[in-house]
Amino acid sequence: MATLPMTRMILFKHGVGYFERRGTYSGERLELQFPLEAMDDLLKSLIAIDLGTGQVLGVDFETPEDRAARLERGSIQLSDERTMLDLLRDLRGRQVRLSLTTPEQSTLQLEGLMVGIDYESPQALHDATVTLYLPESRQVRSVPLAQLVHVELLDAGAVADLTYFLRAAQSEEQQRSVTLRLSAGEHDLLVGYVTPAPAWRVSYRLFFESEGEVLLQGWGIFDNQLEEDLEGVELTLMAGMPVSFRYRLYEPNTPERPLVGDEDRVVQGPIAFAAAAPLAAAGEPTMMMAPPDESGYDRGATTRKLRMRAAAVEQSVQAAAGGDERGALFAYRVVHPVSVARGQSAMVPIVSQRLSARRELLYASDKLPRHPVATLRLKNDTGLTLERGPVTVLDSGDYAGEAVLPFTRAGGELLVSFAVELGIGIEEQRDTKRQLVALRLRNDYLIFEEHDLVITNYQLSSGLDRPVEVVIEHRRLSGYDLMSPTDPEEQGSSFARWRVACPPQTRHRFQVTEQRLISRQERVRSLDGMQLQAFLRDRLLAAATVEGLQGVLSLYKQMGVAEKQIERLERDREALYKQQRQIQGSLTPLAREGDEGTLRQRYVATLGQIEDQLAAALGEQERLKNQIAQLDEQITQQLKRLSSKT
Repeated sequence: MATLPMTRMILFKHGVGYFERRGTYSGERLELQFPLEAMDDLLKSLIAIDLGTGQVLGVDFETPEDRAARLERGSIQLSDERTMLDLLRDLRGRQVRLSLTTPEQSTLQLEGLMVGIDYESPQALHDATVTLYLPESRQVRSVPLAQLVHVELLDAGAVADLTYFLRAAQSEEQQRSVTLRLSAGEHDLLVGYVTPAPAWRVSYRLFFESEGEVLLQGWGIFDNQLEEDLEGVELTLMAGMPVSFRYRLYEPNTPERPLVGDEDRVVQGPIAFAAAAPLAAAGEPTMMMAPPDESGYDRGATTRKLRMRAAAVEQSVQAAAGGDERGALFAYRVVHPVSVARGQSAMVPIVSQRLSARRELLYASDKLPRHPVATLRLKNDTGLTLERGPVTVLDSGDYAGEAVLPFTRAGGELLVSFAVELGIGIEEQRDTKRQLVALRLRNDYLIFEEHDLVITNYQLSSGLDRPVEVVIEHRRLSGYDLMSPTDPEEQGSSFARWRVACPPQTRHRFQVTEQRLISRQERVRSLDGMQLQAFLRDRLLAAATVEGLQGVLSLYKQMGVAEKQIERLERDREALYKQQRQIQGSLTPLAREGDEGTLRQRYVATLGQIEDQLAAALGEQERLKNQIAQLDEQITQQLKRLSSKT
């Protein structure tokens, strides 16, 4: 157990705590006990200071071996059943002095080297004999173990081994000792360190007040899982999250080295450089909300009752913590010292302040579909950073619902949604459509500019007997512009909010339209006259442009006729080539005389006709290609002129 009392604790939200011990101490060695799992953090963070005239010379700690491994390293191994027998066995060869009781009740002392012990189970202690070698007389004596009174170890090594075994045997598996080596004399010591610790928690209460006012009360909860009682400790609860990680320092690290054998001198020995860097390591509320203040609902005597209840709470429980900004962190310094027994937990009030508040019915489909949620809109005017934690909401002293307060800096806004308003139902429907807004001519393409419209309809149905307002939170679409309504009451990068009046016992629709501009292109050649007339009718293209494009389409039509003629001629040529190959194949085996000669002459004449037809087709193809090229040039020039005018 530690001999320095705990005087200060700083607890964090991510599983560590900073602890300080302070007190006077006289001596040259101070032993502190720590849990095994805390040793890495302890060795990483331990600070030991002598505030007096002495010095801290160093820190010793146990080698991280389990108990069995430590015991096996010693030459003396004692079991739990036959300790004396095992000790005498392991003292073999050691100088000892035995004190024996003789039958005459006198005492006999024998000094010599332990030879061993002989026994047979099960009555080993009753029947065993101890054998001792007496060097001076060169005698080996055996004496009954039952006569042994005590054993004096005369060998310094045996004393050290037995001491090591007993210290290793008494150490607890889950506890480790850290010893401060000090200079001689009196010391005023301060020891600080970081070790794992349960995260502190916070819970809040919100009491409704009249005319848009609430009382916010917060309690910090922490646990004492140390192996000691805490008496009058200075406590700080830290909001935020400093960087923290585990780093292996407690367990010895012996890197593997290459095994190098003897080599001839002419051969270069292996050289290896290695470096290793450590790796840093709710239930849904179902209660109906009281109506917003602006609805005209009169709370009357209920509000006066609430004021007395909140005032009583405010008077009876005062915040016991002061706030302190520390860069990225915020400290709740508990004003009064705390005392918590070992294994116990405690709550301390850290916030108690009245805040302005506004009630709302807030609807967000991604949070809760079909119904709005009763919400309190608060501004954190406490001057403190509020840690994330659950909040219980009380209305007129009665339970109204629950929520979770997010981590909020001083001056930030809070939306506390704590109950579902089942009297308002909301249905959401989304439609899409395209709207052509502009046409541009670029060379042989028409560029279509269209609005991609997304229309979201919110259908609000009220079953209440009073008018209310519902704040609609609309989730914005990425890449879309808000078209209507254009004046949201508040908006962020991904949402916009509007207040929508909801009369009693009626259905009401609220519509949000978003759009984005998209463009696509289409070849002029793919258009037809009807489309051009539609563009003219919708005033997307000027009359002169439409007339010019109609001329271009006429030229494209001529090109199409020529291209089809070329395709037909190509098919005719393929047929002629096929016929030509067949005739040539039949002509080869024919003789030049007689009937075969006559047939041969006929084939030759046909081949001549085919050659003439092929030449004519080829010439027609060339003429058509030239015509297409001329038409294409006319189209290009015409489109350039039209493009320059649009």
